Amino acid sequence: MLPRKRDAWILLGVLCLVKISTQHGSGAPPGACLDQMPRHSSILPQSSVPPYAISTSSAQVRQGDSINVTIGSPFGAPVPIGGFILQARAIQNTEQIIGKFTTVPYPETTQIINCRGENDTVTHSTPEDKPPLTFTWRAPADFLGGVAFRATVAQSYATFWRNVESSLVEVVSPDTVITTPSIVTTTQTTKQEPPVIMESKPKTTPPPLDVIYQGCADTKLCFGVPQNCIASGNCKAVVAIFVVGDTYTFEIQGTDNPKYVAAALSTDNKMGDDSAMECVRNDNGRVTLFTSWTYPKSEPYVKRSDSPQEIVQLLESSTIDGKLYCKFKRDAVSTVKGQIFDMAKNKYYLMVVSGDTMKDAERVGFHTLAFESTSEPLALASVGTAAGASKLLLKLHGCFMLIAWLGTASLGIVLARYFRKTWVGKTLGGKDIWFAYHRILMVGTWVLTVVGFIIILVEVGGFATTGDNPHAITGLVTVILCFIQPIGAYFRPHPGTRKRPIFNWAHWFFGNAAHILGIATIFFAVYLQKAELPPWTVYVLAAFVVFHVVMHIVLSFAGFRKHLLGVYAPIIIIFVIVLICLVALAPIGEAYNSVMGA
Repeated sequence: MLPRKRDAWILLGVLCLVKISTQHGSGAPPGACLDQMPRHSSILPQSSVPPYAISTSSAQVRQGDSINVTIGSPFGAPVPIGGFILQARAIQNTEQIIGKFTTVPYPETTQIINCRGENDTVTHSTPEDKPPLTFTWRAPADFLGGVAFRATVAQSYATFWRNVESSLVEVVSPDTVITTPSIVTTTQTTKQEPPVIMESKPKTTPPPLDVIYQGCADTKLCFGVPQNCIASGNCKAVVAIFVVGDTYTFEIQGTDNPKYVAAALSTDNKMGDDSAMECVRNDNGRVTLFTSWTYPKSEPYVKRSDSPQEIVQLLESSTIDGKLYCKFKRDAVSTVKGQIFDMAKNKYYLMVVSGDTMKDAERVGFHTLAFESTSEPLALASVGTAAGASKLLLKLHGCFMLIAWLGTASLGIVLARYFRKTWVGKTLGGKDIWFAYHRILMVGTWVLTVVGFIIILVEVGGFATTGDNPHAITGLVTVILCFIQPIGAYFRPHPGTRKRPIFNWAHWFFGNAAHILGIATIFFAVYLQKAELPPWTVYVLAAFVVFHVVMHIVLSFAGFRKHLLGVYAPIIIIFVIVLICLVALAPIGEAYNSVMGA
């Protein structure tokens, strides 16, 4: 290193220390400490892969314990270190500096300083070339989650690398069992002289999980949507609870740029009469925490004024990359709407929801992005991943309605319209064969629809609307029309009587109206969050409609209808099977990964 460059680096360090003493007596200037930029005039950091790496003596550290952190070279031969600044940064909030350093390897050339907190940063004190440096860092007693050690390292005044980072280090609770520590680094195995400037190489290691997922296996109780999303860290909404003594710390996070994400404590797995905690993103980008009380299937649905706000205390919040995150404490015992919530003594169902709208300034909107409840009440001090409620009834409802309105109803209507004069001379059970099959198919439609309707009433605990989606309304009208069709058919006038034409037109109108409404209701179901269907399902349904309409047109003019029925029926069955698979395996992506062992 040239003397003038060394002098310039010394001058920079002195100026930083002067600013610390004159403007920030307990920390470095906010700009320098936060962005770790040396501010060497207009000189920019190197864009190549740095010849430095940061390693740690363990991938986990208990609260209050220490680990060693080393700045060195990943190439075998040491690369001299001129100047540097090193800090531990929180994974969830990279502007947060965590913990403190307790020892430095060479007090004459390195030092501990204060940036945002006491002893939270290490840097050089002289510009002399230094060998690999190992520091001792102590984890704070009041922090749980992931940290990464970040540094800017300079070889000379004009050559420095920014954002040199270690692998993830997880700060865990004092009672966590940690396996034998091993050096955690990204060093390469080949021995070679390190080049100062190297070509960039893509990283093969996956990005670290968000901090809310860290500890779900051994220190937290975690629950997310969709099911089995915790391990991969891709939940649409997730809640995590960490308990130390009588302190209950909650974390909630939602993706897809939600307006709010919320968690609730409930005595059952149905929405209503629950104590909710809402993390709301305001229009100015700031995040606010509220508590509220939910009402089952009636206005106001959610009401904040019925829940005391002082039972929760916001600790952290962020909105990063479309993710809304909150960390807060809740009183171990609280009273809401006359109901005592004692989290230490009682078990509760956990609910997590998120949505992209607000009803008004005081109420969150419908949970359009995510909603799920645990399958059973849980002791909130337990650890691990909670299972969601069974969706068997929901999926049976969907499958029954698909068979009824895309399958049996479509075939039954085609037989009645085009084959009453084509299929003649043959009988089944004393009736013309077209009528016998028409009646079998339509009775099947009626049975499947009624059973499917009863199933969904049991699943949701009664009739309930689905926000702005008209699925529930059109579905109810479809069920009513379907229910009265066989009753009208039973009392139909005899052929040739004066009222028979009126019956024929009414039976045709209500039957086709029910069929059209039934298919429209299935279209609406694609957009229901609970259905968890891929968006492209609507194109499969559209293809079915196009095929169905085209076949009606062809059958209206063709003279070989029996052959066309041999084409129409198998294709309709294929459509129904495909859609049943989408419903039964939803969410299809998770099911595919499970089958493939991903």
